[in-house]
Amino acid sequence: MALPNKEKYEQKKIDNLLQYLRLYHEKGQPIDYEILVDGFKAVRRTSDPDMFTMFENFVTADTRSIEVLLFTGSSNNNEKRIFYFGEAQKEGLSGVDVKNIVDEEVQRKLREKEFETLKDENKKLQQHIADLESEVEELERQNARLELKQSPLNNFLGDIGSSLVESFIKRNPKLMAAFPGGEALAGLLQSNNEEPLEEQTQESEVSFKPKTSSSSASLSDEEQAAIQFVNQLKSQFSKDEFEKVLNILQTLADDKSKIELILNHVNNK
Repeated sequence: MALPNKEKYEQKKIDNLLQYLRLYHEKGQPIDYEILVDGFKAVRRTSDPDMFTMFENFVTADTRSIEVLLFTGSSNNNEKRIFYFGEAQKEGLSGVDVKNIVDEEVQRKLREKEFETLKDENKKLQQHIADLESEVEELERQNARLELKQSPLNNFLGDIGSSLVESFIKRNPKLMAAFPGGEALAGLLQSNNEEPLEEQTQESEVSFKPKTSSSSASLSDEEQAAIQFVNQLKSQFSKDEFEKVLNILQTLADDKSKIELILNHVNNK
């Protein structure tokens, strides 16, 4: 809201305002106005120039000022012209105009503070989103590494069976070379075990579901050799027998001194 224009009362100035309103009214562009005498609405808002002089009925010897408000279109925005009698009135903080100015300034400060608060919250949210995206990327990388480490035996033996066979094969690579496909399987399992011990320990507790059959088309030559070896091994035994064989292999892997004992026992028969 613009500051009011204050000037000493002169009849000529009042007449000029009335002439201004009449000209625009005749041009088909009427201007709304309002006239207050010492704060009293002597002429309520109107665009009729003929009502302008009605304010004179309320002017007395004690009248201090006359306010003419010229409105902009149909809004409440207006230009205020104040004509005072006698000495110029001192500025104070009790006038309506000063109150409006203070209120507008307070609202402006509140809007600025709210805008800054929203900017800070948006910045924090953007950073949180970026952190989450980084965590997702890291988890995807870890999952990819763990999938690479997954044993090719899991699809055929399950987690427990594959663990027993792997342990035996890794500890006895020369012995496995005597079986068809055994050497390739030992090499494959060894390559999957080349990551640092610390990382293996951290990830050893993570369990995986067996890969679906749709991934078989992408198996490498070594993985196919491993599958061939396991199939040949399984075909020689029933399910219960195969589980016992796995337990025997694990026992031999844990205590290699028993290998000669079993061989001697088999040869004697």
